[in-house]
Amino acid sequence: MVDLEERPLWLTLGDSGETLEDIDLQHVFAYWRRAAGSGSAPRRQDIDPPLQLPKFLPTTILFDVVRDAAGRFMTLRYRLIGTQLVEYAGRDPTGLTVEEAFGKEFKARDREIYDRVIGEQACFCGRRVSLVDRRQLFESYSRLVMPLLGDRSETVDIVWCWLKFDVMEDILP
Repeated sequence: MVDLEERPLWLTLGDSGETLEDIDLQHVFAYWRRAAGSGSAPRRQDIDPPLQLPKFLPTTILFDVVRDAAGRFMTLRYRLIGTQLVEYAGRDPTGLTVEEAFGKEFKARDREIYDRVIGEQACFCGRRVSLVDRRQLFESYSRLVMPLLGDRSETVDIVWCWLKFDVMEDILP
């Protein structure tokens, strides 16, 4: 996969989400904010996408945060991946780490994004254009990456990622 650079937008609970250019991104961010209540971020138990956001499920990912013995973020493990994303990937990576699923495509800049989402409990929004070699097409999507706290801690244990695909064009006739 070949990626073009993303322009990052960082959001916190104090942000309204009005800077998000897409109504669906605004809707998902507003849901995340409401679910947080008076906390720094919502807990997994505070959100119920199948019931409250069913149209967004096909492009939803939940990652478990994998930490070392000292509690430092090491990697992400797929906990749940939407059906449309499984179809695009050509397989279901549930239970695999991002490196096991996609090898070295978990690039340093993606790691920096997840480091900040986890460490600062901030949300990331970016738009990516990629050439997917395996499928011989360009894909363009926006992604909203949001932290979820553990059930009994103030530590981010799950990362919720929602993608909205804009354009998918074959590069071969």
